[in-house]
Amino acid sequence: MLHITGWAICMSLPLLFIRGQYWYNHVLAVVLSVVLSVAIEVTSHRWRLSEQALYSKALKAAAELSFLKAQLQPHFLFNTLNNIYSLAMSQHEHTAASILKLSNMMRYATTDTRHDFVLLQREIECMHDYIDLQRLRLTSRTMVRFSVSGSPGIKCIAPMLLLPFLENAFQHGVSTQEPSEIVVHLQATDSCIRFYCSNRQFPATMDESAAAADILHARERLQQLYPHRHRLQIREDNGMHVVKLSLDI
Repeated sequence: MLHITGWAICMSLPLLFIRGQYWYNHVLAVVLSVVLSVAIEVTSHRWRLSEQALYSKALKAAAELSFLKAQLQPHFLFNTLNNIYSLAMSQHEHTAASILKLSNMMRYATTDTRHDFVLLQREIECMHDYIDLQRLRLTSRTMVRFSVSGSPGIKCIAPMLLLPFLENAFQHGVSTQEPSEIVVHLQATDSCIRFYCSNRQFPATMDESAAAADILHARERLQQLYPHRHRLQIREDNGMHVVKLSLDI
């Protein structure tokens, strides 16, 4: 009897081993499945959070950019309309041509600014029109020099990105009592757009808050549209206000 029982036990050991191995493999498979499911869920959750964060950041950037554009356009247009009004009141011979220039500028300021980027040539044309309108009210004491070198070609730029610097030069760099000069130069190369603007600084005509706001808006737009691809230097040098801007394109 003892012999039979021992023999039976010996015969059952492989079966116990097989069953134990089966349950071990089964439990291991279940554990691995649970771990894998948890890992997938955690990864998916993190991805969704990352995607939501990027989407929120993009919405914020778009809203800030739209706000900055809205701040620039009325300021720009009101000043230009005042110039045209003065010409019309004096029945100036260049009134019709000036109205046409204003129309082009308004189209640029209200239509082209809906796009994040426009042809560089459009920005140059608008600056030409702006300078021509300003010259009508300037005296012989003020000299304006505007030059372009290189080839704008099909290069693009954010609309009204350079105009605020030019507008600021005319607002704060013109005097009816003293000689003044505004120098503007734009250079277009294959990989870079360089902008230079200098004017005398007349404290009696300066609006510090407006000037600071214009510079702030310009800096913020550059940060939004040209992150790590621009170099802006604004300095005061011996009574001169100098702006140097370089854009990598």
